[in-house]
Amino acid sequence: MELTLYLIRHGLTAGNIARRYIGMNTDEPLTERGRRELLERKGRGCYPRADALYTGTLARCEETARLLYPMLVPIPLPAFNELDFGAFEGKTYEQLKNEPAYRQWIDSAGLTPPPGGEGGREFARRLHGGLESLAADARRRGFHTAAVVTHGGCIMTLLSGENALKNDLYSHQVACGGGYRLLMDIDTLQISGVSPL
Repeated sequence: MELTLYLIRHGLTAGNIARRYIGMNTDEPLTERGRRELLERKGRGCYPRADALYTGTLARCEETARLLYPMLVPIPLPAFNELDFGAFEGKTYEQLKNEPAYRQWIDSAGLTPPPGGEGGREFARRLHGGLESLAADARRRGFHTAAVVTHGGCIMTLLSGENALKNDLYSHQVACGGGYRLLMDIDTLQISGVSPL
């Protein structure tokens, strides 16, 4: 059975504005601008109706989910939390650009873990586990559409799949509040038909 899945990045936060690496260890709310932009996009019909709603467990995802899908009860899945950036958490490119560990992380497309953080393969396995949980729930409950409110790094990694190993990770970057529509076979977890929301 195919499931129509909407992967939606949370709304804008202060860390996003400052262009900081804000991962699973920083729990910050949306900014007023972030809330306003989400509601404007919602008013333009950018977020399709869904039968089920999943979210990472951080405030920025939960708040976004409540704004976009107030009629649904979100199911929190820690598997859909952002990468653990370790020593890079809260820092900007400008602060990190001359650090050898940062250059190695960038050059490996995230496969090499940040000091004290999570490597790309570990991150991808965690996200895959989230998809497995979602697919099992879809089989059990029989729904056909689901929205996942998550993080930019999660979306890029989920959609890059094998290509992440070929430095194609950034081809699915998405702005705050943006996302993708895709089809997922709930038995094989194969993804197809990816298009922007």
